[in-house]
Amino acid sequence: MKLYNFTKMHGLGNDFLIFPWSEQLPQKNLIKALSSRSKGVGCDLVVFLVKLEKNIADYKTHFFNHDGTRAEICGNALRCIGKLHYERFNSKNCLIETDAGLIDVEINNDSTVCVDIGLPKFKWKDIPLIREMDGSNLGFDYSYLKNGFALNLGNPHLVFVVDKIDKKKLRKDSLEVRKSKIFPEGVNINVVEILKKNEISILTSERGAGVTEACGTGACASVIATNKMQLVESEVSVSMPGGFLKVEITSNEHIFMTGDATKVFEGKINFEDLGHV
Repeated sequence: MKLYNFTKMHGLGNDFLIFPWSEQLPQKNLIKALSSRSKGVGCDLVVFLVKLEKNIADYKTHFFNHDGTRAEICGNALRCIGKLHYERFNSKNCLIETDAGLIDVEINNDSTVCVDIGLPKFKWKDIPLIREMDGSNLGFDYSYLKNGFALNLGNPHLVFVVDKIDKKKLRKDSLEVRKSKIFPEGVNINVVEILKKNEISILTSERGAGVTEACGTGACASVIATNKMQLVESEVSVSMPGGFLKVEITSNEHIFMTGDATKVFEGKINFEDLGHV
């Protein structure tokens, strides 16, 4: 019997199973079994974390949504990895290799975690969209979701400004957006309610995970899109069901995200107990 160590963590309620890893990546059915809240451990995302030696980066990450699909990046999970690194090595800074590139993570003096998400991409091929079109206004016209601003922050995002956030309406219209086939790699869908010039509230339907308590890259994408629309300033507090993040757009358009990361528990698991090896 082989037991695998893992750490359960969450960033504002967006929860993860983080496995230190040095083997071949598991199959999709194991990811789904681990993620199941009724038959597994339960999480939004499974992270396989490879410690790198003699490399510019400290870790290589493999992110998987609870439906077994791969995710290029996850802002909340990156904060959790940074916190885990600090607890284990007493180092406040780490560099993480993701499918979206190298990401710098730093622990602040108040124990919050800051992630340099990097530069957003706006070209239709980089988002990506199925064909050339204006990503700043895709012209969606559903009962709840109108227009839509698309961008890529390591993963594709679509942002809608609404008068009031409504989870049921988001779920309903998100299905229609995804049926449109405009996003060949799928898309994370964010609705934004403008509260003040420096404060917004958002809710995200994540690709492969559905509506979550919080989405780090969704918070960043929402601030970028609404800043481009001249609705908010460059430093914004983002409220989500799971809590708050601070997002800052620097003068060179780098995006910094700051928030909490929390360890829930550590455990060991035998994959055979889930019916998978």
